[in-house]
This record gives sequence, C-alpha cells and structure tokens, in this order.
Amino acid sequence: MFERSRPFRTLLSLSLAVLLAVLPLASIAQDLVPIGSITGGSSVFVFRNVAKAARRFVASVKPSRTKTQRMETLKKINRQYATVAKTTPATGRAKILDPTKLPKNVLTLPAAEGSRIFSGVGEYYLSQNDFDKAIGVFTDAAELDPTNATAKTGLSEAYAIKGNDLLVKDQAGAAKAVFLESLKNDPKNAAALFGLGEVYADLDQIPDAIASYTKSLETNKNLTEIYVPLGILYFQSGDIPKADELLTKALAFSADTYETQYFLGLVREAQDKPEEALAAFQKAKTFDQTSADALTHAGEALLKLKRAEDAIPEFQKATELKPASFDAWFGLGEANFATGKFPEAIFAYKAAAKLKNDNWEVFNGLAESFRQTNKYEEAESNYRLAALFLTRVKDYNKNTEADLHSKVGLVIGQQCDINMAKNLRCNWTSAIKALQKSYDITASPIDSVNLGWAYFRAGHTDAEMKNMIAAKPNLELAQVALQRAVDAGPPASDYALQNLASVQIDLGDFKGAIDTFSKLIEKRPSENFLKYALGVAYNKSGDLANAEKYLRIASDAEPTNVGYLIGLADTLMQRKNGKELKKVIDKIRPLDPAMAQNLDQRRQLLRL
Repeated sequence: MFERSRPFRTLLSLSLAVLLAVLPLASIAQDLVPIGSITGGSSVFVFRNVAKAARRFVASVKPSRTKTQRMETLKKINRQYATVAKTTPATGRAKILDPTKLPKNVLTLPAAEGSRIFSGVGEYYLSQNDFDKAIGVFTDAAELDPTNATAKTGLSEAYAIKGNDLLVKDQAGAAKAVFLESLKNDPKNAAALFGLGEVYADLDQIPDAIASYTKSLETNKNLTEIYVPLGILYFQSGDIPKADELLTKALAFSADTYETQYFLGLVREAQDKPEEALAAFQKAKTFDQTSADALTHAGEALLKLKRAEDAIPEFQKATELKPASFDAWFGLGEANFATGKFPEAIFAYKAAAKLKNDNWEVFNGLAESFRQTNKYEEAESNYRLAALFLTRVKDYNKNTEADLHSKVGLVIGQQCDINMAKNLRCNWTSAIKALQKSYDITASPIDSVNLGWAYFRAGHTDAEMKNMIAAKPNLELAQVALQRAVDAGPPASDYALQNLASVQIDLGDFKGAIDTFSKLIEKRPSENFLKYALGVAYNKSGDLANAEKYLRIASDAEPTNVGYLIGLADTLMQRKNGKELKKVIDKIRPLDPAMAQNLDQRRQLLRL
C-alpha cells in the first residue's frame, strides 16, 4: 500500500510517498498529482515499516485470582480434604471419646494414660468442628505426655482447621501463624500445607506458595483441587510448561470452572496458540458472562487471528463491564484501527490514554489513526509523545524510536502540502530535525533518503519563490544525503535517485536530472510517472521535442491524469503547436474545467 500526498497546483509540490516493503519495484504505484507549471520534479518519502507493527499482547495488570475465586478454591480444597479424610482409614489418631463419659478417676490417672484420654476428647471436639476446644485439650494432652504422637497429630489437625477458618474469613495474616503452628506438630499435614500456600499466594510470595502447595500434593495425591491454584501460581511465576501440565490435569481430575479455562487460555496465549486460547476464553465466558478480562483476552486472540471485526464487540462489551480497563480500551482501539474505523480507534485510544498516560503504544496508535484521517498536526504531537515514552521503556527498540521520528518528519511534510495550498507557512526545519534524529539512530540508507527528501522540499519551496540564495544550502544538503543513499545500492538507491533528480532540476543540472531519470526508467520501465518526470527534465533543459515525446507517452498511458496532460499542454504551448494544444485542453476540460479554461485563455492570448 502507498501513502498518498494531497494534490497541489504546482509541479514543485509534486510529492510521491512510497512505502518501502518487500514488494518488487515494478509494483510501486504513483499519485496522480495535477500541476500548473514546469518548475520542479517529484520527491519520494520511503516508509521504514510496512504498517503499524503488530504487538504481542501483554496485560497491563498481572492476571490473578479474585478474592472470591480464591475463597471458592479454598472451600473446594477443604471439602475435598474432608471427603478424603472420611474415606481414608485413620492412622496415628486417637479414638473419639465423649467428654461426658470420662472415667471418674481421670485426674488421678498416670500422665500417659490421661494424655491418651485427652487425645480422644480432642478428637471428639474436632468431630463437632469446635477447633478451639480441640486445640486446648490436645495441648493439655501433649503437655501431659510429650511422647504422645496422637496428641500432636490431633493438635496439628485442629490448628489446620482453625487456619482454614481464618482464611475463609479473609484473615490471612492470623492464619499464617496458625498454619505454622500446625506444621510444627505434623510437618506433613496436607491441610496446613495447602492453607499456608494460600497465605503465601495472598502475600504474593509465589515461590513459597508453590513450594507449600507442592508439598501438600506430595503428602496427599488425592487433593486434585490443588492443581488449579498451583497451575495458576506456576503461570504467574512464568513457568508456562508446568502451568500447562497442572491446568490440563485439573480439567481431567476436577470440575471444569471459569478459573481453569481462563488461566488455561492465558497459558495458550503465552504459547502463541491463539485458536486454543480463544476456545478457552470463550469457554470461560460461559461460566462468567460478566468477566471483562475473559472478553478482553478473547478479543486479543481474535486480533491475533486477523479477525479484528469479530474482536470489536468483545472489547466493546469489556469496556462496558469494566470502564477502567486499559487493556480493553486499547484493544478496542487496535481492532478499530485494523478494520479502518479510524475515528472510532481515536476515541478508544484516547480513553486508554486517560487510564495510562505514559504508554507509547497508545500514542503511536493515536498518531497512526490521526495520520490516516489526514489530521497531521495531531499525528505529529502523538508521534512525539510515543517517542518520548518509548525511550523510558527499559531496553527499548532503537529501530522503533527511529521509525517514530521518521513519521514525525513525514506528517510535517504532509501538513506542509496542505499549508502550501492555502499559502500558509511550512515547518520544514522541524521535519529535517526529526529525520536527522532518525538517521542519527540508524545510519540507514532509507533514513538518508528521507532526510534528503526533507532537505529537498525545504529548498524547493524557496526555489519556487525564486530565492536561490535560501534554497541552495538545503538543496546541496539534500544532494549529499541522497548521494549517500545512492552509493549504498538497492533498494534505497532506487528511491534516492528519484529525489536526486528533483534536486538536480532545482540546482539547474538538467543534464544530470535527465541521466538520473533515464536510469530509473531502465530499472522501472512500466512506471509512467518517471516518463512524465523525464519529460519535465527535458522541458527544463530546453529540449522541447523530447519533453513532448515523454509527456505524451505518460499522458497516453494515463489519459485521465490531469497532471500529465497539463505538463504536455505547457510544452505544446512553448512549442507553439496550437492544434495539438487545443486537443489536449479538450481532454482536460471534463477532468478539471477551471484548469482547461485557464489554459484556453493563455492559448488565445498567444494566438495559437
């Protein structure tokens, strides 16, 4: 695709914006630019990138479980633990003893015997879910006989139950101390281990949480509900293969849930498997239709799959459910941009920028959207912001920075085209500075072409005003930059030659311009624009016969190109060929009546 400049009425303003891509040179197309006088050549700006670069989605907020989800998981694990405990033969536990049925001489029994009885009472209170009384009785039993293993096991269990009760009540800090006390009495207490894992997860101590959950699962392999939170922790730690293994196991051993599908989708996203990620996020949405996060990630997967139109409603609904979601608004901007809905993209990017006003990608998206809607001044300011915030990113891509500066120069030039049509001032100095920054970063021949383009356009403006004293320094600097690109060879040299020929025309080196355009025609024989430009160079050199020849070839090939026809008319007028001139004016009349009238008046004044 090619970036087209606005048409103007003077040949000096003929600007052709060409996109440097992996396209063969023969595929390059030209703008149809009307012109009014033979005073200059054409100039070429070369895009450094094919299009707005696709980004790899990275959520601005680290995906995590909500408090509600965590509590639900904890309840599931507790239920599974209780179920497993009921179906597994008890070992190392005292026989339950009703405290109302204690022997009358219990207080005078030997310590070991009393400890055994108290252990049974502790088990009774545990069976009644009265863990505080159980803790008190088990503690007494352990103090009576420190060698009573059943007392310690029971005490560990009572502490574990109390810790989980505190967790359910969202008292993670208090629960931590209780779980640690439980593990002092029984280091292999699975309930205490998974509870402590939840505490560490709540405190964002991921390695400790993983270690605690893993020990719990090793202690009791039947606690399959642990697969989900453990898989999530591995995802958060960046161990994608391990997260994949555990979440896949969770689907096989535990109930299919929102959490499982959502985080499995995140794993597939990290593995760059958009089809599978989309399927998981869509499944997650069936469990929770109000999940803005699942909608946002589904939209991102659709973008990855080049289904931007389908992504729009996903992002749109996400912004409605979660208006403060930067990712949803940004994704909506990206989807609208990809589908050519640039005003809608601008609206979404602006909403994203309000939520996160230092993200370079947002401002780049805004700049690209403004450029597509011909709002070049807004595009310039946003490209500059994008470049500023990019440089604040650790290990940022220097080539991306160069590209942003390059586009600053481009849109200034495009605004100049508009300003010239309105006889307003152009800021070519700023364009030159921006393109010089780009070249300083990369020393790329393409950046040298664009720098030469800006110097040429700045000098050309003065040259058209017959101010060669002001024009010459910029034209000479353009020549230096363009010759540097020519010396670098293809593909940059092919674009540089076209700009160089234009510089040569303005500097009065018509022979050099003719030679340069002739070389380009040899390389790109199908391009009518180059034949037109060669005709311009011949006209400037005074060789009107060859000027007519090449201008006629170009206009015959593109009979509705007003610019080519006007160039031919101007040459015929200089050759005083009134008969052919009248024919050309008749061809211009339906295309541009005002220009045809102007040429007709000139023809009559010259009595041709």
